[in-house]
Amino acid sequence: MLCSQLTLADSLYARGYYEEARLEYLRVFVFYPQLRQNVEARLHYAVSILKKDASKGISELNKLVNEFPQLPINMRREIAEQYINTKRYYLAISLLRDTEERDLLGLVYLLDGQFSNARATFLEDGNIEIADLIDEYLQSPKRSERTAVLLSLFLPGAGEVYAGNSVLGLRDFLMNLGSGYLFYNVLRQQKYVDATLVFLFLLNRFYLGSIHNAQKSAIEHNEKRRREWLERIVHKHFADFNTKPH
Repeated sequence: MLCSQLTLADSLYARGYYEEARLEYLRVFVFYPQLRQNVEARLHYAVSILKKDASKGISELNKLVNEFPQLPINMRREIAEQYINTKRYYLAISLLRDTEERDLLGLVYLLDGQFSNARATFLEDGNIEIADLIDEYLQSPKRSERTAVLLSLFLPGAGEVYAGNSVLGLRDFLMNLGSGYLFYNVLRQQKYVDATLVFLFLLNRFYLGSIHNAQKSAIEHNEKRRREWLERIVHKHFADFNTKPH
């Protein structure tokens, strides 16, 4: 009876019916508490929870790791992959740091933006190719937030164009040009109250907005390049690992 219930839970899990598997594992653990010592069943139970509720699933995985410090390496890797797919990189690093899974540890460092640690880990593993790719990426030119801001300080829209967002740059330039002309026009007519309102609610807003947009565009440009670079690394060197850089 015990074996059949556990087999049913495992079968549901293997077929991807995670909610049904979760309920079945829970039923087994309630009636047969000793089976909570079955590491594989506990892992499947935790993953089944994770599919519905990431926080509760991660909590269950953490309990498993704490209760069984000598987990087999294949299970450590599977748990680490669950941590990675939920962006709990620090948990994956902690789990893998003292194992021989240097390739996966290096990937986690990369996904977490820890390029120096990733490079050192790949070198330890003898993976010179990825270490060299990291060096190339770190040395490649990137859009400077400071330069983007300075350009838009002197010419609204120029910073956005520099950061690769020409459409936004043109829009901000036209907005500032229009509000600047309106401000000049009301000043020329000596309508000082109107000029103050135009300055505060149009010209000042569009000018400061252009500066903010320039900085944001530079950040987004660099982040997009980072994700694209990471996707190429994952696709080429970790094709069997189901993750996508965030």
